[in-house]
Amino acid sequence: MVSNIKTKKNKGKAITLVFGLTADPIHKGHEQVIHNSYTFAEQYGYNIVEFILVPTFQPNLIADKKQPRTAFKHRFAMCKLIADDLNKKFNYQVQVSDIEKVLYDVNNRKSYSFDTLQALNKPNQLFVLSADHFAGRWPKFRKWHRWQELVKRHGLLIHQRPGHGINLTFLKQLKTINHQLFRVKDLPTVEVSSTLLRQQLAKNVRPDNTLLNPIIFQFISKHYLYRPQQ
Repeated sequence: MVSNIKTKKNKGKAITLVFGLTADPIHKGHEQVIHNSYTFAEQYGYNIVEFILVPTFQPNLIADKKQPRTAFKHRFAMCKLIADDLNKKFNYQVQVSDIEKVLYDVNNRKSYSFDTLQALNKPNQLFVLSADHFAGRWPKFRKWHRWQELVKRHGLLIHQRPGHGINLTFLKQLKTINHQLFRVKDLPTVEVSSTLLRQQLAKNVRPDNTLLNPIIFQFISKHYLYRPQQ
């Protein structure tokens, strides 16, 4: 539980949350991160002015990640469907930004989260990440472009992810760079991955509604996405 003193201290403080994701496809795990972020804000007395979903355009790949299977326009559209759905149902303030495509068009190079956050330049900006980036003896966050400067300039909101612990020693080191580093814990999580969903969809298996929002499945079906590669 959060102390009343801390809650009163932060009461009404406006923050902007930025969540970068491949969204290939966006799934219930991503939605749960949004829900948990709002729960965190309520517990700590913060006011989320905007929750910005930022689908990647041409990501800088690390840790054996692969380029998105689906065109940016479709991934952006799926994010927009989820944003509109959550805003309507829960009165959230979820927006979707094409900033990474804009930056690519201008700079003609792969996306880096540091540049994305600098370009958005929102007040009291926290970057939303999952625990897998901070797991293990050598967390993969250390491979990110200008990661120390990113932490120094922007706070972090780190969420649980099933099967991934967090290197607490590394988090303590990061807090010496910027004390605006928060760990969201003891809240519900959804054990799912976009890779798993793509595999199911390629076999014409409809994913469970607890893993993939029906409005996203309808969009995927309408646009014939994730069919087996020839």
